[in-house]
Amino acid sequence: MSETPRVERRETPEAKVHLARWSPWIWILPAAAIFFAGFLVVRYGLFGGGDITVRFADARGLDRYSPVRFRGAKVGSVQKITIDKNLRQVVVRISIDASMSHALNKGTHFWIVEPGLEGGGLGGLLSGTYVGVAPGEGEATRDFVGQEYEPVLSPPEDGKTFILEGRGVGAISVGSPVQYNGMHVGSILGAEYDAQRGVTYVHVFVTKRFADSVRQSTRFWRSAGLQFSLGGSGVAMASGGLQSVLLPPVAFYTPEVLPGPPVPEGTHFTLFDSEGAAIAAADGQHLTYVTYFTGPVRGLTRGTPVYMKGVQVGHVRDVRLRYVPQNASLETPVALEIDPSLLQIEVQNATSREQLRAEMNDALAKLVQKGLRATLNTSLVLPGASGVSLDFVAAPGTGRLVTSVDPPIIPAATASSGIDSALASLNDIAARIQKLPIEEIAGHLRSTTAQVDKLVHDPALSESLQRLNRSMGDIEKVAGTARENVGPIVESLRSAAASAQDAAARAQQMLSSAPRQDYDLGNLVKELTRASESVRGLADYLQQNPDALLKGRGKGK
Repeated sequence: MSETPRVERRETPEAKVHLARWSPWIWILPAAAIFFAGFLVVRYGLFGGGDITVRFADARGLDRYSPVRFRGAKVGSVQKITIDKNLRQVVVRISIDASMSHALNKGTHFWIVEPGLEGGGLGGLLSGTYVGVAPGEGEATRDFVGQEYEPVLSPPEDGKTFILEGRGVGAISVGSPVQYNGMHVGSILGAEYDAQRGVTYVHVFVTKRFADSVRQSTRFWRSAGLQFSLGGSGVAMASGGLQSVLLPPVAFYTPEVLPGPPVPEGTHFTLFDSEGAAIAAADGQHLTYVTYFTGPVRGLTRGTPVYMKGVQVGHVRDVRLRYVPQNASLETPVALEIDPSLLQIEVQNATSREQLRAEMNDALAKLVQKGLRATLNTSLVLPGASGVSLDFVAAPGTGRLVTSVDPPIIPAATASSGIDSALASLNDIAARIQKLPIEEIAGHLRSTTAQVDKLVHDPALSESLQRLNRSMGDIEKVAGTARENVGPIVESLRSAAASAQDAAARAQQMLSSAPRQDYDLGNLVKELTRASESVRGLADYLQQNPDALLKGRGKGK
């Protein structure tokens, strides 16, 4: 019997399935890439204006990612700065916003603004360097040539633009405020230079609300941030605030009476350096007069105040120097602008300038007749003239207001007054002292001093003084002895006087009893009486002045 073979069973292997956990972090990088790509599409596809190229002569501190600004708003940024092949220009590639894409025309201007107060106060100082843009007209382009200076901007709102003519702009820059009666009423749009006339044109914008305040008699000036004045109360300082100190504005003045009609846009005005000069040049109720000073007018400029009785009534309008060929001399006509309203003379808009002139001339003519003259005010603290005064310094009836010429002439004082007069007197004294023979006088003084010194140190003088001291001692002894003997002498004199008086009395009795006696006896009695009176007077004098025995009677006694 055969054995059946045993078959071994083996277990079938089973596969184990492991389910891996899904992690979302793997999608962060692709999601970020998709989001960034979408941002670029939206930024530059929908809102971006594309890249442009601007060529500058100098980058002036411009850096990559520096902003591009229009009226203070960021409208782009610098992407790349390179140098051209000729090494003469800086090529700046700028990414501009889509909001400015329609302004990328040939007439559009680009310029670099460096940090500074003129760029907008402290904000401009801290904002850093940026590229400014001013949209223009023309065909569309992507290649521009940058300017080295700021162009004249277009008005930001409704209003009027006026042009100021001046010699340079000073601290005035684009964006500087325009003020009227202390209020901010506009801004500076820019400036341009006229090479033919040598004049700078400053474009001033005034908002619609205050545009009609600019009249025919309006005057503009550079308003300083800090103003100093020297008066009777000391040094005074006025400030228009921190903004006016950091960014000095332009201000204008319009007369309240007779200002003239409103002026159209684009009217030219003169830009004055000070408020006083601007007010002096304004018309309105101000009237012009002229005076001629005989002496120098050092420091007298436009805008210098004019005083009457110490109260300001106007300003100096103009100071000139004129050659007179008739007598080959020089004269200094000084034009004065006087406001009649400051003299409490009624001025109204209905009043014509002819009526106002006639009334003011009549008042000044009466004052000049009483001695009113024009004089220069000077100060020891500040050099030059500090003002013009109309004061009563002349005799009445010695002058008159000349109204036959235009403007009328106010006579000036024939002699200087105040500090100038004192200085002239000091100069005269100094000239007289200079004419003195100082060296000769000094020689005589030295000779006299030498002789006195020789006399003081002479031994004979010492010996003479000793002798004089001994003589004075002897005289004092004699005087003492005389004082002791004065009493008895006086008593003897008085006894003699009494005896003489008794004898005279007895003789008188004899004469009365025998009137027919000789006439000589009567004379004898009279002589005895006078002798007794003299002896008595001598006795009284010696009693009061015992030293008279030695010194004699004084001449005045």
